[in-house]
Amino acid sequence: MDRNYLDEKSVTDLGRIMMALMSEVWILKDRTMLLEHALEARGGLAKDELENMQIPEELAAKIDAERDKFATLVLSAPIAGEKRSVKDILERAGIKDSPVYETAE
Repeated sequence: MDRNYLDEKSVTDLGRIMMALMSEVWILKDRTMLLEHALEARGGLAKDELENMQIPEELAAKIDAERDKFATLVLSAPIAGEKRSVKDILERAGIKDSPVYETAE
């Protein structure tokens, strides 16, 4: 069975996914470092507090939802490369419940 996953189109798709992922990860890393620095400087966060934190159920649910949106954004990067309208991108990525979807053309 031929399993050629990385044809020319696949390599381009993979490149788009990687660039989207790298951008999102850097933004998160940068903001996290700034927030941790500000909180530690103000005495509002102990150095190891985040590593030992017990996450409340409500926050865990919010984190799960954000993780799903993040995964959809990254994995839909190849779609964005082919479909240029916001509505097409959201529809193909399965994000029809976005408030942006209703107003997109």
